[in-house]
Amino acid sequence: MKKISIAIPTWECNGRGAEFLDDLLRTIQIQHFKDFEVIISDHSQNKDLISVIKNFDSEFEIKYFKNKNNRGNSPANLNNAISNCSGEIIKIMFQDDFFYDDEALEKIYYALSDSHRMWLLNGTNHTKDHGNSFFWEMFPRFNDDLLRGVNTISSPSVVSFKSDARMEFDENLVYLMDLDYYYGMRLKFGEPFYYDDIIVSNRIHDDSISSSILNKNKLIAKESEYCFNKYGVVQ
Repeated sequence: MKKISIAIPTWECNGRGAEFLDDLLRTIQIQHFKDFEVIISDHSQNKDLISVIKNFDSEFEIKYFKNKNNRGNSPANLNNAISNCSGEIIKIMFQDDFFYDDEALEKIYYALSDSHRMWLLNGTNHTKDHGNSFFWEMFPRFNDDLLRGVNTISSPSVVSFKSDARMEFDENLVYLMDLDYYYGMRLKFGEPFYYDDIIVSNRIHDDSISSSILNKNKLIAKESEYCFNKYGVVQ
């Protein structure tokens, strides 16, 4: 059993999937901590990612799963990646994000394995130019309007959790899939370990799923109502 599993859901990303995955795998390759596996669940309808993966499969352990189920459903693809992880700690990484720190994995492993907390939220920054410059540092914290779409935590790439703290993402959600997950994890497993160090970088680009959503306010209102009903929260 590996100490860490890195769960990566992938798709075409409007033709940029191979580019993004290559960037991410390069930041995994240079990690000082080597006791890990990479789990890829691929919703792509082409084979563009295969050549990228072949460039790294001799460098570290990669388990690739072509996922033909629920294609286009991001939570379902992420759930499939997580379900195939066997590590003591599972680190979520979105395909278009990457590690900012070459000591990221060891920081996550020792912080979480030495803690009674079951899950961890790490700091992140953002980039629009492939990591040439960075801005908007975030140190995740909860807020009272999380289920209304106010995100003070960032993307699931800031999440790590012990293997015993697995919880599926709700496959009925799109825009609030991450906020619903954070809310549910906190209810089920308590407060996370807040690791206030910049460990990952979130890429902001026009080909992300969230950027392609039309009528965001309408979708947020609909999904918020769904989440309130799900948890029995009075609006």
